[in-house]
Amino acid sequence: MVLRDGELPTSDNCDIADPEEAWLPALVAIPGIAGAPLPLPIEYLKVLATRLWDFGGPPDRGLQSTWYHPPRSGDISPMFAAGQWKDHPPQDTPGIDITSLSKALQDEVRRQALELEGPPAPTADGLARESAPPAWPEKIKVHYLAKKLGYSSREVLGICVEIGVPAKTAQSSVPGNRCAAIRDQLRINAALARVGRRI
Repeated sequence: MVLRDGELPTSDNCDIADPEEAWLPALVAIPGIAGAPLPLPIEYLKVLATRLWDFGGPPDRGLQSTWYHPPRSGDISPMFAAGQWKDHPPQDTPGIDITSLSKALQDEVRRQALELEGPPAPTADGLARESAPPAWPEKIKVHYLAKKLGYSSREVLGICVEIGVPAKTAQSSVPGNRCAAIRDQLRINAALARVGRRI
């Protein structure tokens, strides 16, 4: 794969044959640095990665003994959660495991999901059937998505940063296949904020 603008460099999206990207995943969330996952701009990290390449060539993934685990989308403050280095590769997880939330949050997330999607359409025999999820356009402007979801453009842009969707302004376009993730994360953050206010 090729690292795209706005993406966090990981072993999955960096090209091991490219001197600028081969060592880039090793420079993310440097151990001992608290705060953001990228202590330096990506362009500078590419210079460092090229320097490592010049000294030792491409990394040998067969000898790799530590892997970077990015912060999960459900972390309370992913902007300042640097992720972790562990002795095993990250598992593919679809995002937040709803069962890890409290019962009240689970119920609230389910209620909001049903409210947004609407009730299932009735069938000829009068029984409700589950309908297909709504289709999103191939690309959608941030300001239009925000209006459709009932949030501000600033809130949607914050979620885009949080989950790694490259968007910088309200006029930016986001891929349609990420709209559901943005919607879900907005709902989860709103539910977490409500619970925080009650505590």
